[in-house]
Amino acid sequence: MKKTMLRLAVTAGVLVLLACGAYALNSGDSLISLSYLKNTFIPSAVEQGTAAANEKLQETYDEAKSTLDALQQGYLGQSSGTGSGSYSASLQPRDWKGGDKLELTTGSGCFFFAGSATVTHNGAVIDVTEGKEVSSGSRLTAGHRYLVGEDTKATVSFSSGAAQMGVQGSYTYTAGGGSSIPFYDVSTQDWFYTQVCYAYEHGFFSGVDATHFGPYEPMDRAMLMTVLYRLAGSPEDELLAAEADFSDVSDSAWYAGYVKWGADQGITAGTGPNTFGPELKVTREQIVVLLHSFVRNYLGQSADARADLSGYQDLSKTSAWAKDSFAWAVAEGIVGSTSSSSLTLSPQNSATRAEVAAMLRVFTEKFIA
Repeated sequence: MKKTMLRLAVTAGVLVLLACGAYALNSGDSLISLSYLKNTFIPSAVEQGTAAANEKLQETYDEAKSTLDALQQGYLGQSSGTGSGSYSASLQPRDWKGGDKLELTTGSGCFFFAGSATVTHNGAVIDVTEGKEVSSGSRLTAGHRYLVGEDTKATVSFSSGAAQMGVQGSYTYTAGGGSSIPFYDVSTQDWFYTQVCYAYEHGFFSGVDATHFGPYEPMDRAMLMTVLYRLAGSPEDELLAAEADFSDVSDSAWYAGYVKWGADQGITAGTGPNTFGPELKVTREQIVVLLHSFVRNYLGQSADARADLSGYQDLSKTSAWAKDSFAWAVAEGIVGSTSSSSLTLSPQNSATRAEVAAMLRVFTEKFIA
């Protein structure tokens, strides 16, 4: 509808202006050339027509929104805000946890700020921001406002570890039992949900900020060394005694102690004769080598299991120094194929924070827990 109105407005504007141009040409005005019409006159006409159409569309949208607001206020005015449920007079953001549920009735609305949630209903729920109905079972979109239609009951179910949403009108709240993670970007629908919960609960690593885990962001080598230090139980005496030296690791760097500790314990030898590459993205093959060294050199445990890697299509891309560790990691279930249709190791790929969390869960349960 919006596109149709825009085309009509632009076309009308162009036709009017072209008619004026044609009149000018017929009047003998030699200054108006075909080049001027094509390169200046017509583009200007289209621009003006588009601006006029957008202005009219905005007016129409504002009128429709005002109508919906008035209807909502009418419904809200009929509610006393008492009874077995709760009542909210504004759409101020509030924090919710995974598993929480809200039942909204006719005239109630919400504004979804962040997280992951779905809405189910038995009638009509309007996405006021887009001006369309939302089908039952749809996911809510951050930055959108929703209104429950007449004779409708709607249930909002939160699936992310944490979420933020404002509610206006009557609602009934059912607690989901709480969530162990405070992240908007990790949902029960994600394959890595339980792995991230495990890593967070055991203090291996937290989020990139207070409310985001950053599951698809890569992990760098310095951060991985801090994680391995925590896996070791955070032995402060070993940390203080570490003396290893790398030319690219400043003593004032926040990760210096952890990198030196890892080198002194025989867990890492760095990326070169005297370099560690602390800010480089850690690859999958680097992780399995570090975990393998951790088991043998730090934990002093047997690490003799080996899997046959001959069936993996990208085995040739694995560095010679990493193949033995990969065979061990595959045999122990720490890593698996990165493709569901073929056997692939993706040894040179940067490991995401979610992938590292998944590896650490298996590793910890097998060798530390």
